[in-house]
Amino acid sequence: MKQNPVDRRSVLKIGATALAAGVAGCSQESSQNTEASGGDSTDSSDGSSSGDGSSGQSTNYPEFDPANPEFPQLMQTLIETGFETGSLQDLKNMKEREKPRYGNPVQGTPDNQDDLIDPDRIAFAMTPTEDPAVYRDTMQPLMDNIAEETGKSVKYFPLNSYASQIEAMRSERLHVAGFSTGPTPFAVNLAGAVPFSLQISQEGDFGYRLWLATQADNDDISSLEDIKGKRVAHAEPSSNSGNLAPRALFSNQGVTPGEDYEVSYSGGHEQSILGVANDDYDAAPVCSTCVTRVAEADNIDPTNLKVVWASNPFPTTSFCYRYNLKPEIQEGIRAAFLDYDYSDTKIAEVFGGRGKWTEIDYATTYDIILQIQENNEIKYNTENIEG
Repeated sequence: MKQNPVDRRSVLKIGATALAAGVAGCSQESSQNTEASGGDSTDSSDGSSSGDGSSGQSTNYPEFDPANPEFPQLMQTLIETGFETGSLQDLKNMKEREKPRYGNPVQGTPDNQDDLIDPDRIAFAMTPTEDPAVYRDTMQPLMDNIAEETGKSVKYFPLNSYASQIEAMRSERLHVAGFSTGPTPFAVNLAGAVPFSLQISQEGDFGYRLWLATQADNDDISSLEDIKGKRVAHAEPSSNSGNLAPRALFSNQGVTPGEDYEVSYSGGHEQSILGVANDDYDAAPVCSTCVTRVAEADNIDPTNLKVVWASNPFPTTSFCYRYNLKPEIQEGIRAAFLDYDYSDTKIAEVFGGRGKWTEIDYATTYDIILQIQENNEIKYNTENIEG
């Protein structure tokens, strides 16, 4: 269903004026909600939405206010209040950046007509999965609207790796794509990608957070600092929230993984949270939406776990087009995403109710990811594309 573009802009207004607070996005009402690193921060530099963590008692938790969160909190409370994701308000509260803190800016549309491309058929791809064609039918309503808005036929382009997806856009064989969180800066720096939108739900939910989880009855751990010297599980080396993000964000708070505690790799977020639930580890940084799914599958009891620190929300898949498509094609692609509501299609069904898109600015919305990659000294070359 097509939305009224004027209404869409009034509801999903995430432009330069709206993006005016901490980089990773919780409300400015909390003095703890800031950018994820130094530079341009108006508060501290932790990238977290954590409170003072001073409770120290497994049965005594502060009242939870998502706009001004204090920790520790029962994991069950965070799930019930939807704190595993971010919101449109979080996007609006991000501090606007004129250019990316790390890497190159998004390329602008060329002025020279000879540098523009006008493909006969638009190639579209989603972030690679074990079954590269799994999203072909799911994304058909969107592809139909891209065709309608651009006047071009659209073909799904299945790819089986992040590197192949980026190479396809770099070589102009891929024109529109959903890039996973970590590879998005690679796509900007190597492939001429222009990130312009994120998927959201009807309520405006987007993204995910890093949660530092431990047992609810573990009174030795009530804050991030308390994990020093403890048994802590990271998911796997290439995981954003399970390894790269905590290495950057925890270090900014004075807790350095690998120095203040020995890192044990569990093999994944589910393995990490199951290990904490079974007392194999004292704590673990985990993807909030991942462990929520584990709880919803009744594989853990979230009333037996608590979260002692949480990051501001990370963006999920960015939707991009190549910078040198003809301007009218770019406009048609944007309209197919932003002017339609897909909430009654397979798109929303497959993506957890996220059947709409909202506009983003790469330098602002992806700043927390760029800070993490800068702190981890990620180099933008194809050998480093891990996801």
